[in-house]
Amino acid sequence: MNLLIIILIILFILFIFFIVFNLIKNKNQFDRYNYPDVKWPFINLKDENDKNLNLLCVRGPIVEEKDKIFFKNTLKQGVKYIGCSSYVTFPQKCINPYGDCHEGMFFDEKKFEEYVIGWVHCFREPDKFIEKKDLPKLLLSESDFSDNMDLKHNDENEIKYDFCVYCPNDDDCEFGWHYHNKNWDLCKKTIECLCNKFDLKGILIGREHCEINLNNPELLKQTDFLNYWDFVKEMDSSRFVLIPSFEDASPRTLTEALTLNKPILVNKNIVGGWKYVTNETGMFYDENDMEKVFYKFLVNLNNNTYEPRKHFFDHYGIQKSGTMFKNFLKQIYPDLNDCTIVKFPVS
Repeated sequence: MNLLIIILIILFILFIFFIVFNLIKNKNQFDRYNYPDVKWPFINLKDENDKNLNLLCVRGPIVEEKDKIFFKNTLKQGVKYIGCSSYVTFPQKCINPYGDCHEGMFFDEKKFEEYVIGWVHCFREPDKFIEKKDLPKLLLSESDFSDNMDLKHNDENEIKYDFCVYCPNDDDCEFGWHYHNKNWDLCKKTIECLCNKFDLKGILIGREHCEINLNNPELLKQTDFLNYWDFVKEMDSSRFVLIPSFEDASPRTLTEALTLNKPILVNKNIVGGWKYVTNETGMFYDENDMEKVFYKFLVNLNNNTYEPRKHFFDHYGIQKSGTMFKNFLKQIYPDLNDCTIVKFPVS
């Protein structure tokens, strides 16, 4: 009898141990490098070896029910999040009247700032977009890590165009998501000015059939969507890159242009990406000062004044931005996995 009692006690202890072990396992399924790969509106943070770190990022509104469940469950399990502004004006509702960027801006009636330990952003005035004043913030964007793609100018790519501009198509040329965000109205006026006033040759990628008023239509090549490496080749075959975008938080095309050593002309009212525009990389413009700015820009371009690739790697990229990112996160989250850098993956 005593032996039976001892056996039962041992079995009971093992049973309790098994339950506790599984509870701990379930609670800590995200410990160390066991964090799963996640998808939009979440993104993993990576270390120097491309391993997932023990911190997740939310970078857009949560609309789908499965994403709401995932967010709620991971928060309960103790997973820590940072916020990232890489989608229009998130965490604020977008200005764009098209698309679904007006939904999912709250979770359980609270703003996303209440669920994260810090925020990385692209804004000139972050307090206008991130309302929680005491939340740690860092000016850093996914586009800071464009050297993930290891782009550089290929001397075998013949220079065929003066400028390259990318504006994805919508169902109609005169309205839609891209019409607003990529600022087709300003894009069209800019192309007309560059071609008609300065006799420059360019390529417009994404809007093959949209009408543009040109004195000499042969100065502009228009294409529909190109695969990524064909797009890069066309950009590399241009002297400079035009970015007329407005509600664009993390314009990777802009930093890809810099890594290809292409100077940039950028809409001065762009939401994100403004920080890349310096005397070494290019100039801002708007529709009120086009000719004046373009004249000065072209003088600088012809005099080889710009050093866009050097500027990018002097201030951004995996090593510099990754170190800054890691230091920021380690300060607000000491339990972050040991790492040399923290980076966003290509997405």
